[in-house]
Amino acid sequence: MLFSTPTRAAFISIVSNTLLVAAKAGVALLSGSAAMLSEALHSGLDLLASFLAWLSLTFSRHPPDWRHPFGHGKWENISAFLEGLLILAVALGVFYQCGRRLWEPAPITYVPLGLAVLAGSAAVNLAVSCALKKAARRFDSVALDADAAHLTTDVYTSLGALAGLGGYYLTGHHLFDTLAALGVGVIILGIGFRVTHGGIHGLLDTRLPEYEEEEVRELVNAFDPVLEIKELKSRKAGPVRYLNLVLMVCRWESLDQVHRLCDELEARIKERFPGAHVFIHPEPCLIKENYRPQDPEACVCPLRMNISFPERGSD
Repeated sequence: MLFSTPTRAAFISIVSNTLLVAAKAGVALLSGSAAMLSEALHSGLDLLASFLAWLSLTFSRHPPDWRHPFGHGKWENISAFLEGLLILAVALGVFYQCGRRLWEPAPITYVPLGLAVLAGSAAVNLAVSCALKKAARRFDSVALDADAAHLTTDVYTSLGALAGLGGYYLTGHHLFDTLAALGVGVIILGIGFRVTHGGIHGLLDTRLPEYEEEEVRELVNAFDPVLEIKELKSRKAGPVRYLNLVLMVCRWESLDQVHRLCDELEARIKERFPGAHVFIHPEPCLIKENYRPQDPEACVCPLRMNISFPERGSD
């Protein structure tokens, strides 16, 4: 299966982008089209992004070691951040080329060939990007998701360049070609900011989305009603989630009972979030230490009375 592993999916993207760069660069040199040149630059960026994705996926899959006890998942975040910076650089290059062509228009030749290459490029990138999106969801990969976003953008930019080159072919006016290249540059710029922003989030240990943290709370509440989340911290490195929970437990539960409960809860969370690293720190409830009921089930512990404690930092 072509997309059976993350690295294999990234390698397929490298192959498709290599072929497209060669085709677009050749037609751009022959025709002198600014829109085609911007497309060749964009596909060159996609090729580099695909290579970075493949490299980061190769390193991030290495198991934790003595120097890296939390694994190598952040390679994917580094890759996404670098890809974003490269996208921004290419956008600036496209704007520069547009400015030159506005002041120094050049004749465009081999227009039918250019139109055929652009149409073929859009079709190939659409197919590969859809496959990469499915693979990104299956493997929960930031790098593959960024690569798929690049290729999806390339579909739209190819269609824009197709419109610009088609307008020139029908009217003979260079402005259509230059404006199409300018539109491609704007799209690339927007994608660059989005990808860079996403890469920074992972590097700065931004917490998981609110709906995922809410799922963790629901798992805890459904697992045992005599549990209260006092604090929940989360982050993500590549596809790996890290969850730190401080749980309020009944003071009169034995250490063995609390340990077994935490192990079972950790297994339940990992079942919902495969590969997650879960750290659970239990704390005794706030009832006075000198109060000890003969029957723990009759304890007036606030947890057993279904009284909630606010999380730290909340009002």
